[in-house]
Amino acid sequence: MSDSSLIYCSCWDTRNLGPKKLLRASLLSPSGRQPKLSPISSALKERNYFLPPQIKPLNGPRKQVQSKEHASQKEKKTHEDTKKISPGFTYSRSDEEISVILGDELFERPKKPKEDRMLRLLLPRTDVILDLENQIAELTTVIEQISRDHQTSQKLLTEEMENRYNDLQKEFENSKRELKETHLVAMTALEERYKAALKMEKSSAQGKLESMVKEYKYLKNMFRMYQDSISDEMEEKWSRRKIEWEKSEKMEREKILLQQKYRLTKKFEVDVEEEKRKIEELHIQECEKFSKEREAFIKQHEVDVLNLEQLQKSKEKNHAINLEQILQQKLVEVEEKYKYMLQNLTDENLELRNLLILRNEELFQERSKREIRQDSFVYQDILTDSENLDPEQES
Repeated sequence: MSDSSLIYCSCWDTRNLGPKKLLRASLLSPSGRQPKLSPISSALKERNYFLPPQIKPLNGPRKQVQSKEHASQKEKKTHEDTKKISPGFTYSRSDEEISVILGDELFERPKKPKEDRMLRLLLPRTDVILDLENQIAELTTVIEQISRDHQTSQKLLTEEMENRYNDLQKEFENSKRELKETHLVAMTALEERYKAALKMEKSSAQGKLESMVKEYKYLKNMFRMYQDSISDEMEEKWSRRKIEWEKSEKMEREKILLQQKYRLTKKFEVDVEEEKRKIEELHIQECEKFSKEREAFIKQHEVDVLNLEQLQKSKEKNHAINLEQILQQKLVEVEEKYKYMLQNLTDENLELRNLLILRNEELFQERSKREIRQDSFVYQDILTDSENLDPEQES
């Protein structure tokens, strides 16, 4: 098959329509891009479609001579120029590729009488096989050329992309450098402005500080003078108030002391009277108790004496003497007991008397003589009572 036209094959014309002039198609598209073809392996696998019916296997698959990638690309293309040359044979051309589709209608044969079939079987098929082999060889060369062109175009594209990348990188570096330079310029300008503004602010702040220092010194001197005057006035006021407070405090102290003295004297008098009354009551109670015990003892002694007399009459003299000794011992013990009680009472009275004397001497010096006389009278009475009690006890 030549580049300018396609060769007519009788095996393709199942309906005996005769040779038709096929359209010329250039290998490259008008846009200058190379067509995308299916791989050689898929074309070789579909070689049996071009074989005559005597040689082609009966159970072979009947499908379009087109790869999966080719079919997917065909579905994506919408602007294609398709022409139907014969039933089952369509020719399509787009901006990027040229495709030929062989349908099942091309291989379907109409039913003819048995005689036509036998005649066709007898016809030689060698020329057709040779033509097909030549066409396959030419197609392989075309495919190889297309693959080489594709590789060259791919290399060109890669080089162009690299050049583009380098250009973009250079542009990026240039823009980056320019931005850095502008940034540095802006930063230096801002620093200069900031320094100038800082100097201005420092100078203004220094002037304000000097004026404020002067004002502070003036105010400080005024405040010291005012403070001195106020301190003098306050000292005078405090001295006057202090004198007044001391006088009032002294008067209050004297009042309080007098009140306390009066209260203490009243309380002491009441306590002394209560103590006296208690002592007298205790003395009277002890005396009554002693007299009662003495009478009871005397009665008991009389009873005992009578008993002794009766016993003396009934018993022997020795036994009576022993009883008398026992009675005498008991009497001695009782006397000693009562003597000890009387001694304790007298000692307590003496102690109470001494306490009363001391208190009266400390708080009431004027009344001490009278109380001493009263105590002396009380002491004489107690002595007389004790003297009266001693002969009775001895008896």
